[in-house]
Amino acid sequence: MGPITYSLCQKQIIGLAMFITGLCAFPPLIAATDVSLRESGLILDRAFNVPVDKSYQLELEFVFPSIEARVADKLVGDGDSSSFCTSNTDYDAIPDRARARLGLPIPFRVVVRAKPGEAPVVDQTFHSLCNMSHIRNSKGRMIGRLHLNRGNHRIEVYSLQPQPAFNDIEVQLSLVSGHGK
Repeated sequence: MGPITYSLCQKQIIGLAMFITGLCAFPPLIAATDVSLRESGLILDRAFNVPVDKSYQLELEFVFPSIEARVADKLVGDGDSSSFCTSNTDYDAIPDRARARLGLPIPFRVVVRAKPGEAPVVDQTFHSLCNMSHIRNSKGRMIGRLHLNRGNHRIEVYSLQPQPAFNDIEVQLSLVSGHGK
């Protein structure tokens, strides 16, 4: 999708018609990629292209061995829609009572570099919390939103703490435009 199509998709009437016909589909900048949270350090280093200046979501998907395992899970969280889920609040600042449904915090450092020159355009630490979605045997979580301008970039995602509790769960990372129109 280019800037003109994206602009038209934002219009009320023509945008709705384009959305219904699938013309506003925005492929992920980085498709779901297997990553490991077992150890701290670099978990993803990938080049990608940004077609439109906007905010993009860096997301995690946790794939469980079965639906029953997903339902029983307490590591990713229970779908709490608390403001703590998207505010990048430090976990230690969250009252104990509010932590019950949030799942384990997973800290990440995200560095995005613009090409050519590799100058950093994003260098931020995020604390991922809360199950934001689920389907079948998987749960989704947002790491954070990245405001990116058009052009070629490289992303480096670092897990800042080992997460051995997730050893039996497949973890995938993706960079997407968002969900919905």
